[in-house]
Order: sequence, then structure tokens, then C-alpha cells
Amino acid sequence: MIKSNPILFTIICVFSIQAIIFSGLILLKKPRIKTNTFLALLVFFYALIPLNIVVVNVLKDYDLLYIFRYIQMEMLYGIGPTLYFYTKYITNPKFKFERKHYLHFLPLVLEFIFYRTSIYRIGSDGLYLQELPTFSYVYLIQQWIGVISILTYSFISLRILVKYQKQLKEYYSKIDNISLKWLQTPIIIYACYFILWQVLTEIDRFVFDRSLREHYFLPNFVLLSIATCWIGFKGYIQKERELVFLKPFSKKSKSITIQKDEIFIKRLNLLMETKKPYLNPELNLSMLAEMLNIKPKVLSLKINQNYNQNFYDLINSYRVMAFKKRIESPKSDQLSLLGHAFESGFNSKSTFNKVFKESTQLTPSQYLKKNKNTSEKKR
Repeated sequence: MIKSNPILFTIICVFSIQAIIFSGLILLKKPRIKTNTFLALLVFFYALIPLNIVVVNVLKDYDLLYIFRYIQMEMLYGIGPTLYFYTKYITNPKFKFERKHYLHFLPLVLEFIFYRTSIYRIGSDGLYLQELPTFSYVYLIQQWIGVISILTYSFISLRILVKYQKQLKEYYSKIDNISLKWLQTPIIIYACYFILWQVLTEIDRFVFDRSLREHYFLPNFVLLSIATCWIGFKGYIQKERELVFLKPFSKKSKSITIQKDEIFIKRLNLLMETKKPYLNPELNLSMLAEMLNIKPKVLSLKINQNYNQNFYDLINSYRVMAFKKRIESPKSDQLSLLGHAFESGFNSKSTFNKVFKESTQLTPSQYLKKNKNTSEKKR
């Protein structure tokens, strides 16, 4: 056990309970969709972990620890599957939760049952003895398998999200509000958290005889409760329009090979020079395909084949060129750099800075300074 710390206990409780409230709000959020159900469960399962720690230590202070052995709340085996199905729902419009998918939650049911057995009670109490009883090893193995489950599902979910983000660039020229990067960050944080937590506790157990426990135990759960509250809040305020469903190109269309098409290149370049569709921040693949009178999947393939770029990179390259022309004009001082960026088709400062830096290896201000120095030398 650890020494009680009322301040840290209070912080953990506040953020954990707030996270549970967010999970309820997400669950009741309209329209009622399966996506929100899994997000609510994900936040709820994560919030139980730090709250569980506070409950066990408070009961310990009142010599009521034996009660906790019957009400253990931690649900490690529910986190991975919930995260996975949430990710599937927000990235695949055709995904349906079927009866066979309930098998993913079978370990969660077994975990719940395990916490109600004498094996768990004896094993968890044995962790504080000098010599660990057999049941304690059973409990530790169960915990490690739970962590491995979370890491495995997290890895799979990250792969799905990365693939989704790449696919977005085939459809959209603006992806700030639909890339779901807000979800990718906590997944990485949680995955690293469980790895470091297990490694640290085992090192402390066998090398330092738990002498470091007081320094890292509660602060870790404070961070976990804060992160969980954040993802609950972020998930609750996400607007439904931001959960973009993509229709992936069929395997048949992916197999089509397209040679360099000079006619297509000329048509596209002419459209860009005359109508300047890239100035529309909301421009997407379907809109551009309609202007060219071709199918979106064919347009995407032609762009990749002829420009060695996806739709997102191509459109933003035109926006960068438009920005350069604007700041090189005599009237460039009438607007700020960000103002010129918005007039060039960008509608996000962060996206503009990132795209411009990737294109020129300079920040916008560095490019402007370099351009002015070049102009002065020519004079």
C-alpha cells in the first residue's frame, strides 16, 4: 500500500468522476449512434482505473480493505475492444457490429468473474507479503495479459487511424477538423503509459523492494485521470460532421494502371489557372472531379500517376504558389501573412505553416525576409 495523500486523492477523484460524467453525456448525446456508445464505454473504463486506486486506499485507511476485494472496479479487458470498435465505426461507414464481435468482450466478462473469486482476493493480498503466494502470480499474469490486450488493440487502432488519415488526403484539401488526430494522441499516451507503468512497477518490486512506489504511484494516476477527462471532454464536443465516412476505392479500381496523360495534365493546369478552384478552402475530390467531368476515383488515380502526389498535397501546392505570388506583389503589405494565406485558400494557420514549411523548407516569415533581401540586391 501507499501513504494516503488527500490532495492527490481529491485531484484523481475530481477528474475521474468528471470523466465518468462525460461518458454519460456522450452516451446520451443525440443522435444516438453506436460510435458514441463505444466512446462512452472507452472513457468509462479508463476513468475506473484511477478511481479504483483512490477507493482501495481510502478503504484501507478505515480498515475496510476486505470490502474492496468484493467490489474491484478495474476493467482492463474492456479497454482494447472498445477502442478498436470505436475506431472501426468512425473510419468505416459500412462497419456493423455483429454477434460474433461479442467474443471480443468475453475476456472482460471473465475478468469481472475473476475479481469475484477467492483466487483474486488471496492473490491481491499476497502482493504485500515478502514471499508471493501462487495466487499472486495468477493475479499478476492476469494483469499483464490485460495490458498486452490493451497494447495490441491500441496498435491495431492506430494503424486504422493512420490509414484513414492517408485516405483523407485522397478526398479533401482541408483535413484539420476530420483527421481524428485528437484520438491518435491519447491512444499513444495510453499505450506508453501502460508499458512504462508495468515496467516501472516490476523494476521497483524486484530491484528496489518497492522503495520508489511513493514517488511515482499516485502522480501516475493523476496524469491518467487528467488525460481521461480530456479525451472525454474532447469526444463530447466533437461535432458529428467531423466524423467523416469515406467510401474506399474498390480493389478493382486500385488495380487500374494509368500512363502519363498529357491531355489530363493540360486540362487540370488550365482549370487551376482560370477558375482557381484551390482558393475554395472546402474543395474536395468530388467537387474537382465534377469540374473536370470525370469520376472521383479516376481523378485520384490520375493525380497520383501524373503528379506523384495525392489530392491534398496537389491542391495545397497550388495554394502555396498563390501565397508566394501574393506576398511578392507591390500591394502585399495590405494584409498580414496569415491574411494572404487565407486569401490563397488556406483556412488554418497550423496547416498553412506546416504545408509551407514542407514545400519551401522555410517558415512563411523566413521566406518573406529572404524574398525581400533578394529583391533589394537586384535593385
